[in-house]
Amino acid sequence: MKQAINKFRIVILFFILTTGIKTISFAQDSTASPVLLDIKYFVSDKQVPYLVVKTKTKKDRKFLPVEGVPVTVFLNEESNAAMLGKATTDEKGEGKIIIPASFKLAWDSSSEFIFKAVSNATGKIEALSAELSIKKAKLVLDTLNEDGIRSIRVTALEKTGSEWKPAKDVEVKIMVKRLLGDLPVGDAESYTTDSTGQVVAEFKRDSLPGDIKGNLMLLAKTEDNDLYGNLFIEKAFKWGKPLQDNNDAFNSRSLWGTQNKTPLWLLGIAYSIIIGVWGVIIFLVFQLLKIKKIGREILQQ
Repeated sequence: MKQAINKFRIVILFFILTTGIKTISFAQDSTASPVLLDIKYFVSDKQVPYLVVKTKTKKDRKFLPVEGVPVTVFLNEESNAAMLGKATTDEKGEGKIIIPASFKLAWDSSSEFIFKAVSNATGKIEALSAELSIKKAKLVLDTLNEDGIRSIRVTALEKTGSEWKPAKDVEVKIMVKRLLGDLPVGDAESYTTDSTGQVVAEFKRDSLPGDIKGNLMLLAKTEDNDLYGNLFIEKAFKWGKPLQDNNDAFNSRSLWGTQNKTPLWLLGIAYSIIIGVWGVIIFLVFQLLKIKKIGREILQQ
């Protein structure tokens, strides 16, 4: 009897402990964490450099964007003269600040920068700050064609003083720009530059259609690099299949044709369904009328 009571107590104690631990864990997960502020740097060969500030908070073990947070970004120091701009985060928790033209002289005369993002306390959100150190760099993209094998060569360069020097050990993605998402040019997802700052990737997307002239847009980029940020470059090359207008196929009976070009088999299926449904309804109506007529005859007898 005592052994049974002891076992029962152990089970009750185990249940209380596990329930308490789960309750504490759930309470911790349900409580929103402090808001985090992040800043990222973007530059391409065709656009003015810009910054993206992002605010997020962790809730229920996942990060959620925080909207409506005002953020001010400075270059090197927090002063009115060094203020690059202000942004308020949107529904994605992001705000974009383009480097103003008034900073061109300071921008061209230096090769390293420190971006400082500051947000004053507002409502339930405490004061936030973030800092990002960046070295000025760029990507150069060109193509090779050796023995019928087409390749893309990307060179990463960093600015040291007034000179551009090779940047090694930089992870670069080389892609083909497409409407629904960029495709890698080869089997590898990314490549790392060597001591000369270069990387060569074989082009294995020969079957891709291009525009009317056969142009494909090739893209090289770095993503959140610790030293250089996000670098982009894109160029068009005639490595795709020319897009051909197929008016005959459009004017023939097909699924993508106009209303009067609907395939006959599809019309047959649609009309068969309609006739079948209405046929059943009409049959049921006649049966009800027949039953009603039989009922009257029985009553008259």
